[in-house]
Amino acid sequence: MLKGWYYRSRPAPPPPPSFEWRTDLDAALADARASGRLVFVDFQAAWCPPCITMQHDVWPDPAVGEALARGFVPVAIDVDRDPHTSGRYKVRAIPTLLVLDADGAVLDRVSYLGTSGLLRLLDEHRPGGPAGP
Repeated sequence: MLKGWYYRSRPAPPPPPSFEWRTDLDAALADARASGRLVFVDFQAAWCPPCITMQHDVWPDPAVGEALARGFVPVAIDVDRDPHTSGRYKVRAIPTLLVLDADGAVLDRVSYLGTSGLLRLLDEHRPGGPAGP
């Protein structure tokens, strides 16, 4: 992830994400139960080049924000600040991206994704099933 190393060396911060991250997984699960949505979790760290690349290239994309708004509660977990949750989900590498049901069961687990890959993943799990061609 050379791009992540490049972004890490730049003095400019990443653009803001196109949605609001939550940081409390248990509160997000409660919200998912109440709203019928799934939970999307990004396990990340400030020093992780692929995570930094996603902060610059993926999370600011408006299509990503729209896809998340259609059926997900997005949660960012810093593995250094919350090792308990990282251990609970057996996170061994970062970024680790999870789609959880409202009870916290893992429906999908992937690593780094660019915008198009992430949009496909979210579409596969959106309420009502994937969109047609």
